[in-house]
This record gives sequence, structure tokens and C-alpha cells, in this order.
Amino acid sequence: MQLRGATALITGGAHRLGRATGLALAEAGANVAFTYWSSVAAARATCRAIEQRGVRALALRADAADERQMGAAITRVRRTFGRIDLWVANAGVFRRTPLADATPADWDDMLRLNFETFLVPARRLGPLLVRQGGGCIVALGDVAALRPWADYLPYCVAKRAVVAHALWLARALAPTVRVNVVAPGPVLFPPGFPAAARRREIARTLLRRAGSAGDIAEAVTYLARADYVTGVILPVDGGRRFV
Repeated sequence: MQLRGATALITGGAHRLGRATGLALAEAGANVAFTYWSSVAAARATCRAIEQRGVRALALRADAADERQMGAAITRVRRTFGRIDLWVANAGVFRRTPLADATPADWDDMLRLNFETFLVPARRLGPLLVRQGGGCIVALGDVAALRPWADYLPYCVAKRAVVAHALWLARALAPTVRVNVVAPGPVLFPPGFPAAARRREIARTLLRRAGSAGDIAEAVTYLARADYVTGVILPVDGGRRFV
């Protein structure tokens, strides 16, 4: 895919990995639209940062798990830019939920916030990309979908569902649309993540260091451009999955 002049849509793009990915795609010449939910100030700042790179930006407040809101957001992006060439599925929430403490509501929340935020846009964007004759989808999974963490089971199950659905889409949408997964490891720890746990996770990587948001953005950009790559899971985890 030629990113210069293309249009990327990022679900969950106001901050952290979504912001870093949007900026990397803007550096490559793509116009960037992104959804956000509550991070109004961050969305405005990200829009400005994207536009400073000489491309166009569009921030849309939408719940990625809501059919009506995502439908309206996709329509707005197409009216503004003409088409959508790349969808980066980044919306999600990372939350510690030990199995003994997990309630049905916890399971519902993790599945909604981490799987339905992929499933709902995919129902619209997959057929749309096929009809327009081509495109690319990159889903943000997690290395925990490949090697689950004991205290994050609902999250791991939801991310595993994202990975499975993305690989199914790679078959279902071929040969017109490419679909791939980036599986981050210890990259951006959430606020309040215990320092001891942080050190432990870093020590379990083969490279003995945390990654950066830029590492994930670079992987997404590579998969967007790699015209002969589809149906792959690309771990960006410093080797964490082996330990």
C-alpha cells in the first residue's frame, strides 16, 4: 500500500498506542481519522500533531462497540476523505481481573471493550474495503492472547477473540483485503501498574527492556505497506512470549 495520500482510520486513536500510530502514519503521508471516547483534550492535541505533519486529521467521538455510532463515524470519514484505505483496530482496555474476583459484569466489560470494539467496526469495514477494491486491516492484539497472564483472564480471552477473528477475516476478505495482527508485549504499562510487576515483566523479556509506542507504530506501518503479507500475527514483545 502506498501510504502517501491514503486515508487511515484508527479506532481508539487519541493517546498511547493509537496516537503513536496515527503520528507514524501521518509521517508516511497518510491522512488520519480516529475515534475516541472520553479523551477530548488528548484528541484535539493529537489532531494538531497530525496536521503539523502536513496531512489532514479528523477526530470523531464514537463508541467503537456501538453499531450506530461506528456507522456514523465511518460515513463521516468517507465524506471527508473520499475513502478508507487502512483500518487500525486499537480500541481496548487493559484491566487486572483475577479469576477468583471476576464477576459476570467484568467478563462483559472486557469482551465489550476489547472484542466488540473490533467486531462491530469489522462488520462494516470489511465489506466496504472489498467493495472499493482493496484495503488493509491491522488489529492490535496482545502477546497475552498467545501466552495468557493468570490475573488477566477476561482480557486475555477477549484479545484471543480479536486475534482469531482477524485471522478469519484474512481468509474471508482475501484476495482483496489484507488483514494482520500486531501483538504487543511489555510496551506501555497502564497508570498505577506496580513497579515490582513492571520490573518482573521486563525481566521476562529476552531483550531485558520494555518496548515503546514507536515500536508498535513501526510494526503497524510495516504491515500497512507489506503488500504480500496477510494473515500473520507479528509479536512486538522483546521475546516475552518465550519466557
